Amino acid sequence: MKSQHSTSAHDWDEVGQNWSEPHDTNPVLAEHKRRVYRDLVTQWTGGVTPSRALKTDLFAEAFNDEEFLSSLAWMGQTVGIDISSSVLSNARKRFGSTALLGYVTCDVTALPFREGAFDLVLSDSTLDHFEHENKICQSLQEMARELTHGGRMIVSIDNPANLTYPPRWLVRLWMRLRLAPYYVGVTLSAGRLDEVLGSLGLTVVHRTAILHYPHPDGAVRLCERCARSLRLGGLAARVFSAVEQLRGTRIRYLTGRYLAVDAVKGETR
Repeated sequence: MKSQHSTSAHDWDEVGQNWSEPHDTNPVLAEHKRRVYRDLVTQWTGGVTPSRALKTDLFAEAFNDEEFLSSLAWMGQTVGIDISSSVLSNARKRFGSTALLGYVTCDVTALPFREGAFDLVLSDSTLDHFEHENKICQSLQEMARELTHGGRMIVSIDNPANLTYPPRWLVRLWMRLRLAPYYVGVTLSAGRLDEVLGSLGLTVVHRTAILHYPHPDGAVRLCERCARSLRLGGLAARVFSAVEQLRGTRIRYLTGRYLAVDAVKGETR
């Protein structure tokens, strides 16, 4: 990426065109993330098949096995969007042009669909790649606009309460040194996310923290690769699963990498 301060379509196109990470670099971690997201979505939707769902970016679907969309029985009821035509093209090639209800190149801050077009919106770590909070809020507003009454929005973003969440100056330095593969943006606290969703007419009915491992990702991935090289991949999988149980404890927001919320439009407590 030429610019470490922009999240434009050009920048993400460049990331997509230059992405060369093999699909099987971290298969144990990938399977763990797939299972966590699949189980969370299944639990929060009650196993109900949406009539039409929206997935807010297709980067994982385009390039790695961490994607969870293909593990959902109703993948074919989903419209997938991405700001990058390159990323979208890779996802279409990987899964086939008819695997999703549609592939649309657009910006999540200005969605092109009609109001109330979807009864489910899935947004997994899409909104934590903006430089300013107002872009996150603008995206949430667009996503809420396109939800039908009673529809639900499941969102995950970086968790700033995580004990290993890096200070912003360190993230900027990391990007300036070009150690980041893409732009790492700001995020919202749990309270601020609840506040923004509430202002948009959504009620948070579930909230938790998921994927309980520390920053930086690179260190976790290196440990997983070392474990597999020592034929300890099964042990690594069990460790990931065991640590994920922290989600059910009082310290979950101190250990979880991502905040995850389930908000319903028009729902009252």
